Amino acid sequence: MRAAVWHGYKDLRIEEKPVPVPHAGQVLIRVDWAGICGTDRHEYEGPNFIPVKKPHRLTGRVAPLTIGHEFSGRIEALGEGVTGWNVGDRVTANGSLTCGKCEACRSGRYNICQKLGFLGVGDDGAFADYVVVEAAKLFAIPDGVDQRSAAVAEPLACGIHATHLLGDIREKDVVIIGPGIIGIGAFFGAKYAGAGRILVSGVGEYRRELIEKYGGTYVDVSKVDLEEYVASWTDGRLADVVYECLGSEKTLDQAIRISKPGAKIMVMGVFGKKPVVDMNTLQEAERVLYTSQAHVNEIAEALDYMKEGKIIADELITREVTLDTLVEDGFEYLIKHGPEQIKVLINISGEC
Repeated sequence: MRAAVWHGYKDLRIEEKPVPVPHAGQVLIRVDWAGICGTDRHEYEGPNFIPVKKPHRLTGRVAPLTIGHEFSGRIEALGEGVTGWNVGDRVTANGSLTCGKCEACRSGRYNICQKLGFLGVGDDGAFADYVVVEAAKLFAIPDGVDQRSAAVAEPLACGIHATHLLGDIREKDVVIIGPGIIGIGAFFGAKYAGAGRILVSGVGEYRRELIEKYGGTYVDVSKVDLEEYVASWTDGRLADVVYECLGSEKTLDQAIRISKPGAKIMVMGVFGKKPVVDMNTLQEAERVLYTSQAHVNEIAEALDYMKEGKIIADELITREVTLDTLVEDGFEYLIKHGPEQIKVLINISGEC
């Protein structure tokens, strides 16, 4: 089978590999579509999380590894003991790798497993013709949702999960910093949790039409000062809830300053370096800092939103590439044109 194998910094090779064999409790999936995540881009151009010298704490794997964890496909084979699934079933999956034994796993919060890993980082992933996944992490793709759309469910689940962690945000004024796929997932998560007004900030006009179509407000911070805009938008009260979806010290600082006393701040961005946090401003008004890691079962909610027409995945898919053109048309293109893109998909099976 073909696979996109990571060997090192900007060294991603399309290679022929044996089709993997599912072990007990696993299934083999023939991949139809896969999405390029921000994590995948990190792996391509740095910083890198794939273990190179020290084996992964859960799997014992080191590079080279096949990358990718967002995907849709069809079950090709069942491992020993797998029930409730059939060959040919249309599925997507939670790509987390977990121990199943620690306190977090036993309580159902396996997304914060003590030995947490992910397909494509700690073990071979989904940028390949076939991938092996734990049957317990599978989600059936409902009728009315096609394979292409289902490949977008995983990143949307991140925003839905983060919103669950925040508790009741009904009728609250929400600001989302960063309109990439994670920020858009947060937007939909907040919207369908009953938030009041939602403001999304970004650079350029790329997301305005989408956000406004779904009832949000968009502000281009290359033209407007975000802090001044939020103060005006809220009549000086500031935001009840802020999602930071970029992972920079500057935007984390902004998130604190645009939030009102007692506000909730959800940090979703992945930071390339440790930020300095303005703890005095955070603490003096009892603002509460939340963090979110991936998701648990929220892929099912994302798929339901698609089935119900609440999310139109076609509007989020801004580019398609093939496995053979992944490097130049995918990763290198994203380096040059990243802000213009929401989700780039890889058509692996050749499905139209």
